[in-house]
Amino acid sequence: MFDDFVRIAAQVCDAPVSVVNLLDAKRQWFAAEIGLGVRETPLDISICGHAILQPNVFIVPDLTLDERFDSNPLVTGNPRLRFYAGALLETPEGLPLGTMCVLDTKPRPEGLTEQQIFTLEALARQVMAQLELRRSVAEKELLVLEAHHRVKNSLSMVQALLSLQARMATDSEAARQLRESAGRIVTVAAIHEHLYKVGATLRVNLAVYLRSLVDDQKTALASTFEGRRIVLGAADVFWPSSDAAAVGLILMELVTNALKYGEGTVTVTLRSSGDTTILSVEDEGRDLPDDYEPSGGKGLGMRVLSGLLQSRQGQLAFDRSRGHTCFVVTLPAPGQTQ
Repeated sequence: MFDDFVRIAAQVCDAPVSVVNLLDAKRQWFAAEIGLGVRETPLDISICGHAILQPNVFIVPDLTLDERFDSNPLVTGNPRLRFYAGALLETPEGLPLGTMCVLDTKPRPEGLTEQQIFTLEALARQVMAQLELRRSVAEKELLVLEAHHRVKNSLSMVQALLSLQARMATDSEAARQLRESAGRIVTVAAIHEHLYKVGATLRVNLAVYLRSLVDDQKTALASTFEGRRIVLGAADVFWPSSDAAAVGLILMELVTNALKYGEGTVTVTLRSSGDTTILSVEDEGRDLPDDYEPSGGKGLGMRVLSGLLQSRQGQLAFDRSRGHTCFVVTLPAPGQTQ
């Protein structure tokens, strides 16, 4: 990660050794190095252990003339270091972590030039910026993981409560509606799980995301719809991760509908045309009546689907040119809606 930094420091300072050095209470190790050939040295012989106690750039023109280092094994033995200059790696809170340093096997009574000192300090700041970015990403991933578990647990609780109410319901229609709602909560949980697995980036590839959902649906419904197949043909379409769950829910509503009421293989296609994403779900069942209008569906699934599409200015249509059941969803790319 920091290899380019030590190369730049070595070239600018004309030094045979350059190191991004990190320390903790027990050890000293090198995130990157040139000229040493090792990734760790004992803490008790660390020159940087003294440097982190000094402000700004710590320079020792001749290590053999400094009583702190004249008996150091790195000075008296190989690689027989003589010169040291290190810029402090310090957190925004003022905690020293290590140094961006250069070393030489020859004394340098003149130390470093102003330009060399400026470069060493600038590289140290860039090292810290990278370390802080890495820490920020790690903290974000931890928060995402915690949020994922909380959402997952909450959905499981809601699904369990709906299933319990369905078993206790005396009205068969109410029981059916409750079971369907519980099933949709399971679908939402599955969508959330898959979205979490593909990553918490700002945009996700819908082809990868929907493929994982379809594969999961195949496994879950294998025993219920024996002999039915789900085939997905998807082009790469990138979508904001914040809205990908809604696209997944639209897909699962249409696939579930095709499996429940259609026949044969269910074919899913995904493609983009300009600023529009087109999702189609078709099966091999008979064509629907001429007066059928998708927007006129009164079932819970169709109402959920209509709500998802209306809020995104999407449309649901029925393709009669196929000769069998084929629903087509068109969605404007987020940011294109008015």
